Amino acid sequence: MSVAAVAAFAQGTVNFLNDTVSLSTPPDRFIRFGGGNGALTGLPAFGTNIQVQLYYGASTATEASLVAVSTAPARLRGSTSTATGTWSGGGFRTLQGFDFGAGTVNLQVRAWDINFGATYDQAVLSGQGNIGKSAMFQYLIPASSSAPGGDFVMKSFSTFNLVIPEPSTLALAGVGVVALLLRRRK
Repeated sequence: MSVAAVAAFAQGTVNFLNDTVSLSTPPDRFIRFGGGNGALTGLPAFGTNIQVQLYYGASTATEASLVAVSTAPARLRGSTSTATGTWSGGGFRTLQGFDFGAGTVNLQVRAWDINFGATYDQAVLSGQGNIGKSAMFQYLIPASSSAPGGDFVMKSFSTFNLVIPEPSTLALAGVGVVALLLRRRK
């Protein structure tokens, strides 16, 4: 059991927060409402139905190969919060398979409305609700668990927008699927 306990502590760690204490601004590191959100477009996003998850992979990983951390997603703060655009329930996340001092990994933050999917991928497939993702960014895993607290922050994380898919885009995608099915029948 002690070997398992030591192995668990040997995993790389990142502090999954975007508050102004952990990450100074500028640059802006808020999640904002984007297209399809009417008068809210451009404002810091809010809504406890929006889950926020950290994805990670090797420094050479593509976006499609990133995996979600095993810890439950965080949630955006409510509309009455003084810190809209940030999430609550973050904190330290373990990067399975990457030891302390292992070098650089790629990270990405993804957010989605849980009313339209239990996971980000399900929400994207539904074509509904607010969805969004940050650009991939690199994170240098600290050399040890005793590194100063500032070494664990996601310094390269930057803002991104939550968008609601346009109905015309969904209709166009539907027409494309139907055309492919008809062509396949011929």
